[in-house]
Amino acid sequence: MDQPQYSKIETLSLSESGDFPSNGTLIEQILSLLSSGIVFSDIIIHQNSPLMLRQPKRLVAVSDIPVTGQELEEFFEVIEPNWEERIMERAFDRAKDLYSARLRVNCFTFHGRKRLGCVIRRFPTEPLALATLGLRPNAQAFAKLTSGLVLIVGDTCQGKSTTISSILDEINKRRSGHIITIEDPVETIIPQRKSIITQREVGTDGDVASFYLGALDALRERPDVIVIGEIRDAQTAQEALALSESGPLVFATLHARSTELGLQKMLRLLGNADAQAQTLASSLRGVICQALLPSLAGDAYHLATECLTVTPEVSSIIETGNIAGIRALLDLLSVESNSGSHTMNDDLLRLIQANMVSVEDARRGSTDPLKFAGMVKALKR
Repeated sequence: MDQPQYSKIETLSLSESGDFPSNGTLIEQILSLLSSGIVFSDIIIHQNSPLMLRQPKRLVAVSDIPVTGQELEEFFEVIEPNWEERIMERAFDRAKDLYSARLRVNCFTFHGRKRLGCVIRRFPTEPLALATLGLRPNAQAFAKLTSGLVLIVGDTCQGKSTTISSILDEINKRRSGHIITIEDPVETIIPQRKSIITQREVGTDGDVASFYLGALDALRERPDVIVIGEIRDAQTAQEALALSESGPLVFATLHARSTELGLQKMLRLLGNADAQAQTLASSLRGVICQALLPSLAGDAYHLATECLTVTPEVSSIIETGNIAGIRALLDLLSVESNSGSHTMNDDLLRLIQANMVSVEDARRGSTDPLKFAGMVKALKR
């Protein structure tokens, strides 16, 4: 058992767990958690350990009853009938509709393949309304674009997919067209409204083998909007840029902690060539960098963003490859009311002043820590 007496991981109190069925099957326990009022982002399950929840400010055990190997095997059978073959190759992701919930389940072995585990993340069954996310109007305005490239950057698990699905559904409500997504796996299902929605899954059992091949296919599928779930390699970066040059509006995500680091990564994947920098400068329409911060009470998450709307000055910096100059320019643009840009620190200060997040949590989300320290110091005077 993974939770001996010296474990320092907390267990939910009786008042927190409510009527959680600790004696039910594993699937019953998971369904109960998904329908409960308990706040969490992920369920973490290890064989011979209790169910764990990742909450905004802590990791917590649901009970003191361990999950058995047999229970995990039965759950894996529901997620993927060929799980034994898949898990011997490597950990695998599966998206699954489980009654009223949509889940992404990452299944794996550990301790020399002697034990099983998984991490479950839930997604909205439909996209959340764009106005409810906490995005500022300048970031929401990217939904009105009809061409070009928009990058959504941030660390892993910062809500990038949720933001994109909400932007897509806003487009879907406003105009007709063909929206193509390339995802690994398909997360939130976007309903057909005014647009036709084609959501393609990457993977050996999916619709396409890679993000690159999905992007390559997309141009022949008469798209108006294309989403590339993640730019992981040079081929995909080059194809995303080529697609944005050819007419459609392209959204793509990158793992990066700030706007300038996202642009540096994109240029690096493009080979740091002058011609590619010029193309990116002319095709890019904006960058949203985002972070999810725990609320002061630890019972919710708040979205903080940095938004760069491309201006001639921004294009010039990208074209020359002098990405280090983006931060100073973003600071200048953020004080202009009609620039369409703001810094992460602007959003963080707003959340602190509204008593929504702590200074320490905000500091961890800052993309410019030195300036943030000065802003907090001035706030305390």
